[in-house]
Amino acid sequence: MPGTVRFNGQDAIPGQKSFHWLKVTTRLDGSDLNIPIHVVSGTQAGPVLGLFSTLHGGEWLSIEMLRRVTEALDPTSMAGTVIVVPVANPAAFGQLTRMTPDESDAPDLNRVFPGDYTWTSTLLARKITDEILPQTDALMDFHLGLWGASFGTIVYGRDFTDPAVSERSLSMARAFGHPYIEREQLVSRFPGPGSMLGYAGEVMGIPSVISEIGGAGFSPGLEESWIETNVSGMFGVMQELGIVEGPAPCLDRYLMIEKTHRVNPSVGGYLHPELSEDRLMSEVHEGDLLGRVISPHTFEELERLTAPADGRLYLISRPYPVNPGDWAFGVVDNAYATWES
Repeated sequence: MPGTVRFNGQDAIPGQKSFHWLKVTTRLDGSDLNIPIHVVSGTQAGPVLGLFSTLHGGEWLSIEMLRRVTEALDPTSMAGTVIVVPVANPAAFGQLTRMTPDESDAPDLNRVFPGDYTWTSTLLARKITDEILPQTDALMDFHLGLWGASFGTIVYGRDFTDPAVSERSLSMARAFGHPYIEREQLVSRFPGPGSMLGYAGEVMGIPSVISEIGGAGFSPGLEESWIETNVSGMFGVMQELGIVEGPAPCLDRYLMIEKTHRVNPSVGGYLHPELSEDRLMSEVHEGDLLGRVISPHTFEELERLTAPADGRLYLISRPYPVNPGDWAFGVVDNAYATWES
């Protein structure tokens, strides 16, 4: 029966929503570093789904997505439980930075699981590993673009040692109802076994998907469409798992993506995209001009960014100042992508 999820010594009550602060540590200023957790517990037995946002503090649009899902869920008609973690890295979110703002050797929370040291990121990872992940049967992690950049794919790990974990993850990805699915070597390549989902899938056997759809810094209408896509996708996955009623979405076909290319600047300057912000997942051809980097000082053109292959834009940016290596564009390589039913 529901109620087996437990935080701070309190069992979740079937048919109710609850909120908890999960204490991680004490800061130098004496304040507590806490992870916020919402629990929506159904009245019938069922799986536990964990929803995570903002492991990187600058990727915050997904907080609104999780808020809407938490409010929309009716625990009296659910089978199972949904654990919602809207801000997994409150230290980074407080500074609106991707990395945890400390002087450690491990500032990226999504590279240090299960958390073997006592730096801030590793303490957060250890708390999540010890007290949240073991209570889940499936996971969804939301990684949007930094401000000014947006993504357009659903990602699942295809290289877990247990192939059943990859197969269950693929089922979740398809149920999300988005046509562009990236088959990532989540453990052996990127982001690696120290990522939350890499560790959860490889070591704990928990299936998962990453939503990389949307980003902040764009027109309100476009951002709203990305929010709605993600909210709908979460309900699709919950239908697939049997947590909420209804058939999971099933599209006629999905583009299964095996290889992508990042096209990021090698110089700093002001990024001038040649493509409008609504061109996400549209087709491009090898050699197409994607954008230019202009000196904010001399106004000269410093670099031209072009498509390295025929494909689709899975990462696109608006005009904004960039440092070398900052996000600009990403291209799905058509030679390694196939439509599947």
